[in-house]
Amino acid sequence: MKVKKKNENKVILKQWVQVFILIVVLLLMGFSIWTIVRSVKPTTTEGKELYSYNYTNDLSYRVYIKQNKFYTQPYMEMNKQYIASLIDHIDATIKYGFQSTEDLQYSYSYEVVATTKGVFAESDDRASEVWSKVYQILPKDTQTGTGKTINLEKTVSIDYNQYNAIMTDFRNTFGLSIDAEVNVAFKVTVTGGLPGQEQTLKEENTSTLQIPLLKSTIQMKPNFENSGKNKILSSAKEKTNINLPLLIFGVALLLFTIYMFVVFSRKLVKVTKKSEYILQLNKLLKEYGDIIAESDNLPDLSQYDVVAIKHFQDLVDIEEELHSPIICCEIREDLETWFIIIYDRTVYRYVLKYEDFGKIINKER
Repeated sequence: MKVKKKNENKVILKQWVQVFILIVVLLLMGFSIWTIVRSVKPTTTEGKELYSYNYTNDLSYRVYIKQNKFYTQPYMEMNKQYIASLIDHIDATIKYGFQSTEDLQYSYSYEVVATTKGVFAESDDRASEVWSKVYQILPKDTQTGTGKTINLEKTVSIDYNQYNAIMTDFRNTFGLSIDAEVNVAFKVTVTGGLPGQEQTLKEENTSTLQIPLLKSTIQMKPNFENSGKNKILSSAKEKTNINLPLLIFGVALLLFTIYMFVVFSRKLVKVTKKSEYILQLNKLLKEYGDIIAESDNLPDLSQYDVVAIKHFQDLVDIEEELHSPIICCEIREDLETWFIIIYDRTVYRYVLKYEDFGKIINKER
């Protein structure tokens, strides 16, 4: 017996079309979400200027020398090459000026610290610090006041020979060939704000004087920022700008793509079940084509006792026992097929339905 197989390629093609449409819908859904996010744009507005300020800074020094028969003056000015053995002490002066556009309630502090350190030169041209120590030259002092200006001038005496002796002792104790220096740091901190308001100002400034040690002659290196300025703003405010047309478009597109996703997902499920159904039907027709006869019309079964068969193999076993062909009748096109054996007053029926796929895969597969 020759049984005509269902065209499964057509159904599978339809299945792939549904998958492609779903992919397009998902891409559009992603685009709609991106559009909605772009339409709602938070922005930060710069606060209003409360006041501005500027500062000036200067670091100078004099090198006082021991009595000797070569130099008659008591000290030497800045930016010279100095003979270390002639240095008695060094006077360093910091001048700091602060000017605001508004009266402020301020607090400022200053201190001077010296840091000695020894540096060991390694063979690969790198230098590593082997020891350092901090010494307080001028303890931290804090002043408060109200106004627009702050003027600070402090002079400290740096005992060069003391720090040089410390590093000489360190070098000799450990027998190391090291470079050494003392860095004198002048630290000034200003805080404050408008009267009756929160503190909005914090300005920190550090000037340093680098002084080499363990050398026969030295040259000092001041390091400071001559001047600077800044402005103080009120707290920044955040607000959200909404592009209404873009938002409406994004929401509408999102709702449309959600609807299309639901619709085509259901269609894909239906087509997938139909594809499974046709694949299973064609498999049965191919494997058992010799014992299956196709019928265009379903016989009237009202006068027969109908026995429902759960598994197709059981129907095959009945056919082998009764030697009666299996009749194949399509009840609903691409949806339901009956396989029946009519013997005497009894009909043995196996039903293949597409609805069964997607729930439980037919055990015959």
